[in-house]
Amino acid sequence: MSSGDFRKRQLITSIYLPSLLITAAEGALLPILPVSAVLYGASLAEAGAVVTVLMLSTMIFEIPASILVSKIGERNAMLASTVLGFAMTSVAFFQFGYWSLILSALGFGAAHSLFGLSRHSLLAEIVPEQHRPKSMSLLGGMFRGGMAIGPVIGSAFIALYGVEFGYLAAAMICLAAGVSVLTVPSRRLRVSPSGQNGNLWAVTKREAPKLATLGIASAIISAGRTIRLIGLPLLAIQLGISPAETSFIFGLTGFIDFTLFYLSGIIMDRYGKFWSSVPTLIALGTTYLFSFLVTDLLTFWILASVTALANALSAGINMILGADLAPVGSRAEFLAAFRLLTSGGVAVAPAMITVLTAAVGLAPALAATGLLNFVGAFLFWKYLLSLFRMASFSNKHLFPPPMKHIFLKF
Repeated sequence: MSSGDFRKRQLITSIYLPSLLITAAEGALLPILPVSAVLYGASLAEAGAVVTVLMLSTMIFEIPASILVSKIGERNAMLASTVLGFAMTSVAFFQFGYWSLILSALGFGAAHSLFGLSRHSLLAEIVPEQHRPKSMSLLGGMFRGGMAIGPVIGSAFIALYGVEFGYLAAAMICLAAGVSVLTVPSRRLRVSPSGQNGNLWAVTKREAPKLATLGIASAIISAGRTIRLIGLPLLAIQLGISPAETSFIFGLTGFIDFTLFYLSGIIMDRYGKFWSSVPTLIALGTTYLFSFLVTDLLTFWILASVTALANALSAGINMILGADLAPVGSRAEFLAAFRLLTSGGVAVAPAMITVLTAAVGLAPALAATGLLNFVGAFLFWKYLLSLFRMASFSNKHLFPPPMKHIFLKF
């Protein structure tokens, strides 16, 4: 058995399976957080604020996560994140109430940040550049698989036992993710030490041209994809769709997302990342703009399915770009800065929905975020051109040879 074959098999238990499980926990958690808040007497805006806390904590904890990863290593950081996720979802289950939901969202966001950074840094280190599109797309597929499985498991627990048992499902999935990480000896996951070329601030200053262009474009595409996870559950509540039906629909659309994730890898390998990112943003923007036409269960399912299809087109794109740009010796530091920017997009999305819903209503809020996606499509075009012209960046995976002459015209 070759070392390459061993490494691929190792990734299944050390990265892909835990990623599938931790995302399944998040998939079980996200649809019921706003529902639980409303059942506890919160308004729609207050319900959206719970998810906003989760997204903000994901962004805020990127820098502490980079410090922890540098000190204890990727494997131990991944394990610690699953323990924290288990603890926080257990809090929501045992002390069901609005402020316990806030605490759970805060802690789960920190766990998500720690797991995501350690996994991203590990993949960037051990996977050769030429294999990253397929590896990262497969990881994106694990996200989508988790988002398909999680809501279905959560809806089953809710239907059988009650809304609070959806958190028990998420806690059990986090526990399974931790067990999966434990199955791989730590010696097999040793990587070259990070931080060789400066601390976080020094790396950020040195890599500012990359971060400025990449951060803006990736933050917007992150926001566009996050809106479907925040705005659609609120829309379901407004339409009177039950929590079990909402979770089930999210599971079905997540399955659509999961089954088509490999299409993104094919598109990026053959035609370049432009043809994955820009169509995604245009499709999401159009869907959000016309969300006011959704009036019943059927049209809600159609809306959710279209957004899932659009989301599938860009599976793994931010992870691939971040890994390609991360300098050797400072991967954790660079990825912390990079993920801080992209997490900012994730955090802005629910904040926009919450503020705009409170001010003008849910439909106009979704329409406004739809416009943001069109802005993102334009900026992503400009960003890809900027990267192509950066002499320090190897762009053979960004623009395959047949496509280079097209972009050089602009």
